[in-house]
Amino acid sequence: MSTATSVSEVERKYEAGSEQQIPSLSGLPGVDGEPRRDTVQLSALYYDTGELLLLRAGITLRRREGGDDAGWHLKIPAGADERTELQLAPDAELPETEVPREFAELLTAVTRGAALNPVALISTDRERQRLVDAAGTTLAEVVSDVVIAAVPETGTGSDERVWREIEVELAAGDRNLFDAIDSRLTDAGIARSDAPSKLRRALGDAVTGTPRPARRKKGSTPRTLLLEYLATQKDSLVTADLGVRRDLEESVHDLRVSARRIRSVLQVYGSSLRDQETVDELIVELRWVGQALGSARDTEVQWSRLVDRLGGAEEIPDREVVRARLDEYFSGLAATARPAALAALNSQRYLDLLAGLDTFLVAVEASGGGEPSKKAVAKSLRTLSKSVRKRVRKATAATTRGERDELTHRARKRAKRMRYAIEATRSLAPKASGRAQTKFKGFQDVLGEYQDAVVARDHILAMVAEDQHSAESSLGLGMLLQRELDRGDTLTPLVKPEWKTARKAARKVWK
Repeated sequence: MSTATSVSEVERKYEAGSEQQIPSLSGLPGVDGEPRRDTVQLSALYYDTGELLLLRAGITLRRREGGDDAGWHLKIPAGADERTELQLAPDAELPETEVPREFAELLTAVTRGAALNPVALISTDRERQRLVDAAGTTLAEVVSDVVIAAVPETGTGSDERVWREIEVELAAGDRNLFDAIDSRLTDAGIARSDAPSKLRRALGDAVTGTPRPARRKKGSTPRTLLLEYLATQKDSLVTADLGVRRDLEESVHDLRVSARRIRSVLQVYGSSLRDQETVDELIVELRWVGQALGSARDTEVQWSRLVDRLGGAEEIPDREVVRARLDEYFSGLAATARPAALAALNSQRYLDLLAGLDTFLVAVEASGGGEPSKKAVAKSLRTLSKSVRKRVRKATAATTRGERDELTHRARKRAKRMRYAIEATRSLAPKASGRAQTKFKGFQDVLGEYQDAVVARDHILAMVAEDQHSAESSLGLGMLLQRELDRGDTLTPLVKPEWKTARKAARKVWK
């Protein structure tokens, strides 16, 4: 578990000439009286890899001295104007220039194991205005910074850069106050800065962009859309990786979904972008990482599911005893599932997969060849539709529960592939694809709930087998088992009509 403290930072930066003054900030919404002023001197040593991989990902890592939050700061993008800042106090047992292991391991998917070294020393003379309410609570801070950045050159010495900027950081205030401050500054001729961080401005031209597919635009070709989709999902996978390492809710799910989306697109369209051998290797590795995190995700879902199901089953006796058994069983699984997931994410195999995805995207972008046509996309979707239809027919025609369970799961996996294949090329037929996505979600909700009931039964049976000596929990678990059996029986008749609805909507995508 992380020992770092986490805060949400909502901040905007502005350009300011040496003679420009911050306008009066009194009378803003919720602000009581005049701002409270003070000054502070800050010094921060910033770290990154030789290729500035953190900065390219919008992440900054620094060791700050001065102010009321001296220590290590790691800032991760979290949305418009917002970042998550993780803070660690200095460790007296570590050399001042050694990055804490907790941060180094957290950044593994971004750095790919590359060393983190100092890249800039930035000193700041800060004049701060704190905007407070009637109770003295800080609503926002507006600061004027004179910044001196020393950046090592390739030879001896360093390149020193000096500038002035204004930062507005929201504290207990709301977005209305944030926007009101923005209006005051804008009216005074103070414009928003293009630089997302002091480090980005300090390094300037040293930050050359990694080749990336062009942004989506009206009339984009299938190839451009596929590349952009794959690049976006790769970035989402890395973002989810940070969440898994921080043990954030839903992060395991998010990582597996990103991996599945990439895999689905490669399975359907990959051979038109790159040689089949390369595509197949990536598919195998993406399937592996999904499976490696499967137990951790299954534990999360099933623990929550069965606790909820128990809460709605008033007829079950000794529910407190059954709940305690559920918690005991799933906490035991979680104790092994999470370390196994982290071991996979820390493995060289995983780092090789990330590097392989990067290489794939850059190579396809640079080649300029392999252009799937709109007709080819439509043909692929029609072929997928036929495959899903066959699997649905087999599942609904199954004569035994075991056979039905297996075949329904196969239909579910193929339906996901089709859904993501439509999603990746949505701009080719936006309205039709949007409607198809909506209908496919309903179809997959039924299949997903069915699969959850199947997996829940397996867990309950495992608990019952372990509890043969305990009649107290076995009776309640048996009743929970019956509820899951009934749930599967209830969902089975819904599979075919939900598929027909999804298929009808999807057919309009390729017409």
